[in-house]
Amino acid sequence: MKVRMKDIADALGISVNAVSIALNNKSGVSNDMRIRILRKANEMGYIETKAKYVRTFSRNNLCVMMQKRYADDLNFYGKILFAVTEEARERGFDTVLEFFNDKDFIIPMAVTERRIAGIIVIGMISDCNIAALHESRIPLVIVDHASLLCQEDSILTDNKLGGFLITKYLLDRGYRKIGFFGDLYYSLSIKERYFGYYEAMRAYVDKEDYHRTGALIERWSVTTGVERCAQNNDLAEIAKKVKSLLELPQAFVCCNDVAAIALMHALQSFGYYVPGDIAVTGFDDVDIAEKSIPRLTTIRVDKEKMGRLAVRRLCHRISNRETPRYNTVMSVELMERDSVSRYSL
Repeated sequence: MKVRMKDIADALGISVNAVSIALNNKSGVSNDMRIRILRKANEMGYIETKAKYVRTFSRNNLCVMMQKRYADDLNFYGKILFAVTEEARERGFDTVLEFFNDKDFIIPMAVTERRIAGIIVIGMISDCNIAALHESRIPLVIVDHASLLCQEDSILTDNKLGGFLITKYLLDRGYRKIGFFGDLYYSLSIKERYFGYYEAMRAYVDKEDYHRTGALIERWSVTTGVERCAQNNDLAEIAKKVKSLLELPQAFVCCNDVAAIALMHALQSFGYYVPGDIAVTGFDDVDIAEKSIPRLTTIRVDKEKMGRLAVRRLCHRISNRETPRYNTVMSVELMERDSVSRYSL
């Protein structure tokens, strides 16, 4: 049965005139009422039959996209997602959540049918997929990732500073043989965290001897296969990787908290005490970092602020489409807990 404006009005207990005003984006109803009318019209299938109202409807919707693999562990990205939806709601937007496979990317129908005012991508996405979204000419903001090829607005963590701070903290507490635990080719953010770690290590080992620093880091570090093992909590494989090192370091700088906690459990499984025998640090300060045994020393990232800034930047971009794109880089904070002690020979 064909849906009419009167049907929408009856469903909401309002006048047909109020429905018409909202659908045509005219003044005369409150913003809250306009959103209620648009939502109900869409639920009842009225919008899809009236192409002229799609543009009005799209002004009240944002598309939020994440890779499917992040759905299994929302300790970090879940906090960002919640902040995005809260900030969007406070600004009068509904959010449409779309999970995608980066290697088999399909542009969401909400984008192709132009039912949204803007797009927020949370986490890593390939350059070719960013380019595909860019072709839609719908404003786009990326959170916790930036492309070196595609210029889009991004909200980022100061990963290099965080990697440097946590490594310098270990050096200041007497540790010298410090390894890195994380996949260097998993994401840009991990590469940046490694770079900060490397710069702190180079400053201590020898400011002029890059080769010596690199050789020592390789001796103490695990830089492949970490993410898969950590996400699957494969402690046996992590223990195997650590045991294969040429020399066990005095401390590990880990790419994130999930990897750090998995590493602590693996070390404990073959008789090492954290931090008595070896120190472990993380990055992100997710909830489990405070609850782990021992409590994890880590770098705090303000996940809520990242999400809220993403929505604010997108709102600015929607109204200022031709201004230059830029990255917003948020600072980080060292959180001292129990997984690091003062090292002494």
